[in-house]
Amino acid sequence: GAIADGQSMTKAISMKLSPEEYLNNNDSYSFFEKMGDLIITGPTGTNVNDLSIILVR
Repeated sequence: GAIADGQSMTKAISMKLSPEEYLNNNDSYSFFEKMGDLIITGPTGTNVNDLSIILVR
């Protein structure tokens, strides 16, 4: 995760970062890492990335 607020664009521009470039490359991690705004929690012991889809016709 990351923190973004009303000042994030101003901060990015002052750091000479192009938010559009990172968006086009689907690379928000590197963008927020350079901004210093990542939230790193560490392992949580849960797996919330499972997705199951069932199609019944």
